[in-house]
Amino acid sequence: MIKSPLKWAGGKTRVMPQLLKHLPKADCLIEPFVGSGTVFMNTEYRCYVLCDSNLNLINFFRQLTGRLEDTIAGCRWLFKDGNNADEYYKRRAEFNSLTQKADSDPDAALLLASYFLYLNRHGYNGLYRVNQKGEFNVPFGKYAEPYFPEEEMRLFAEKANDTKAIFIHGDFRQTIPYGMQLAYDAVIYCDPPYLPVSDTANFTAYGKPFTQDDHTDLVNTLLAAHNQHGVRSVISNSDTPETRDIYSAFALHSFRVRRSVSAKRRDMAGEVIGALRISRKSKKVA
Repeated sequence: MIKSPLKWAGGKTRVMPQLLKHLPKADCLIEPFVGSGTVFMNTEYRCYVLCDSNLNLINFFRQLTGRLEDTIAGCRWLFKDGNNADEYYKRRAEFNSLTQKADSDPDAALLLASYFLYLNRHGYNGLYRVNQKGEFNVPFGKYAEPYFPEEEMRLFAEKANDTKAIFIHGDFRQTIPYGMQLAYDAVIYCDPPYLPVSDTANFTAYGKPFTQDDHTDLVNTLLAAHNQHGVRSVISNSDTPETRDIYSAFALHSFRVRRSVSAKRRDMAGEVIGALRISRKSKKVA
């Protein structure tokens, strides 16, 4: 299993053996929720359209792919003397100050990518969380010696360049239709924020809640992609009654997997992988 350069809540390393059984063959894979990029790294499609609503994540992947040596050098410099709380919080503040400049300043975009990996590897549990102002606010992780993923960075950049991967920032409502314009014979894999298994387990997508209405919109977007273009889709999520209701248009396969991120414990959790039923034209979900 090829690992991502990033630690990531909800990363797919542990579920790849299950997921590979259900991803159909196609020319191109579209991922509206690319996250750590683990699925990209462990599949063999000819081309990829990799999307996420997290602009800083997409910037990291773009810089890694287009400016590999500079990105590695910047990250290595930050790792050198950065494993203490004072430096972490100083650099977290610098990261937040750079986020508004990256679109118009190539040097700021490169530095932002270096900070992104530094914070990911030194912050608590590899979380990415922002406050209501959009500021990254994950606390220092207190790790003895954070791992510097140079090999994983090089492998990611090599594959992204070999497949001419396209990285897009945006909401799935826009990136799915746009991605279909860029590729033919595509399959869509969606790994949206999981529906909560309890009232206290809800996950906010980078600071903004991903609601049941968002999940319903996702299903309808995927149904439209299939009905209009014949595009197949696969989803993964928690195994809950709400999941089974909202994703009833999908043939769901349940399994158990060890949690990758949990503040108090790392126990087994129920998950589902679902493939859109394609036997007939599917109706919109209310």
